[in-house]
Amino acid sequence: MRSLCFVALMGVVGMSPAFAGDALTWLHRMNQASRSTNFAGVYVYESGGRSESARITHVTDGSGQQERLESLDGAQREVIRFNDEVKTFLPSERLVVIDRAATGSFPGRLVATMGGLSDFYVIRMGETGKVASRDAQAIRLEPRDDMRYGHELWADVGTGLLLKARMLKSSAEVIEQFAYSEIQIGPQVDRERVKARYSRGSDWKVINARGVDLRPEDAGWAFNGLPPGFRQISLSRRPIRKDAPEALHAVFSDGLASVSVFIEPGGGRSVPPTHNLLGPVSMYRSTRADAVVTAVGEVPPVALKRIAEGVTPANPPVAGKN
Repeated sequence: MRSLCFVALMGVVGMSPAFAGDALTWLHRMNQASRSTNFAGVYVYESGGRSESARITHVTDGSGQQERLESLDGAQREVIRFNDEVKTFLPSERLVVIDRAATGSFPGRLVATMGGLSDFYVIRMGETGKVASRDAQAIRLEPRDDMRYGHELWADVGTGLLLKARMLKSSAEVIEQFAYSEIQIGPQVDRERVKARYSRGSDWKVINARGVDLRPEDAGWAFNGLPPGFRQISLSRRPIRKDAPEALHAVFSDGLASVSVFIEPGGGRSVPPTHNLLGPVSMYRSTRADAVVTAVGEVPPVALKRIAEGVTPANPPVAGKN
């Protein structure tokens, strides 16, 4: 899930250091609240003319963070998170998928790192208002280039918890939005509500999609097309399709936006450069040195193409040598 851009208090590009500092302080509060606050509520996701709703419960104790999310419309789905492990139960398919928690997923989705964020976004305070009947402060992040989208985040005034988020292609075009319609915050949240409703039986299939972590020097590939500010935050080898070789999976982030790059053995096939757009998510696929490279992320298509086309073998063969 994701984030957004906003309506400024000041209609100028520049802002005083005091205002910038206040906005960064709010981002720190939102990050901290997403990890340390107990909350339960219902939120609505909207994108491309469609909407979905889900119920979420999040509690924190000495063992870490626990979370349960269940879809309220469409196919039944339950997601259980314990720290960085996520189990997705799909009862209609008798399937459980085990994976790691994605950085920046809503409602805990926020900034992965604050360092250098203001180099790539103009960050400033927005207006105050109401979200789910609670007072909320908006923070606006406007991109300084065409490599990322804008974001607007609304934080609960009392706790700092993220209550609403928008991703913007322009000041007038919303790509996606998440917002709570109801929420309860505080120690009174029932911890029993994070327990899984489903339990896998002998007839359930389990897919472990976590993969194996790798060191950067073990990737065998170089990523030369990263837009300014994007850094590698994870690298693993993992299954992505049934009965297919594992793929290299690298994740890059500028601290707010993130992009996944999958590199699969080409097997002699050539894939023409292809770009697809599904709501806020762009995908770009092409063949690079007998491998199929797929870049996926909530960034503009120009950024995805730049990243995918910049993938090269780390040690390419020298001409004339075997």
